[in-house]
Amino acid sequence: MAKWRCRQKRADARRRTWLALLLLSLGLTSCFSRADPLARIQEAGVLRVALDPSFPPFEFVDETNQSSGLDVDLARALAEQLGVEAHFVTTTYDGLYDALIVGRADVIISALYPDPTRTRDFVFSTPYFNAGEMLVAPLDAGITGPADLAGRRVAVVFGTDGHMAALEWEATLAIYQSAAEALTALAAGEVEAAVVDGVTARAAAKSAPLLTLLVTDEPYVIAARREDAALIDRFDAILDTLRGDGTLETLLDRWIVSEP
Repeated sequence: MAKWRCRQKRADARRRTWLALLLLSLGLTSCFSRADPLARIQEAGVLRVALDPSFPPFEFVDETNQSSGLDVDLARALAEQLGVEAHFVTTTYDGLYDALIVGRADVIISALYPDPTRTRDFVFSTPYFNAGEMLVAPLDAGITGPADLAGRRVAVVFGTDGHMAALEWEATLAIYQSAAEALTALAAGEVEAAVVDGVTARAAAKSAPLLTLLVTDEPYVIAARREDAALIDRFDAILDTLRGDGTLETLLDRWIVSEP
């Protein structure tokens, strides 16, 4: 009986020690989650950025096996403003938010659309790019917007948001399977205008004098945990600076084209 009591006392002591360690761990985690995110990042010297490197020109793996693209350069510009280096945490698109939840990353910068169902747990920056569908037409076609398309042939890509938007116009729609096909038809004079994704439209405007007009909305934003909202506030201010000094336009011009 005495031997059993001794064992029981040791077991109780171990349980108390384990419980104390657990409470300490939870307390430290709670303190960490409440800590100033800017101070945390600057103390670490690293901004950890989650991205899915499968969506060029925003993020992809280059020939040297390094992350590259517009979002990568943007992340580095943001990190530089904080006085730290950017470190990229690569994952699948479906795993981006998980990287924030488990603490592997501080922010997501990965051609991310602001999911309205996630606003309870995450905060989003102001948009740094709009990838919405664009109306494209030659500058000398006399087209300034959808109101000018009545009776004109307009190329659309089947099933896209741009296709759905064009159904509301008084235009004759020519349906194609890809943006490349739609723009080829425009160049050949088979149609008078086309509606394609914003990236393709801006790229096309690099090599020809084209009207490019947004007709749908698909903003790309930066995301962070809600408790790190101060970080997003800081990034919004930095984005304003990057717009004002031409840095953001330079990045867009390098990877896509300057905003029209």
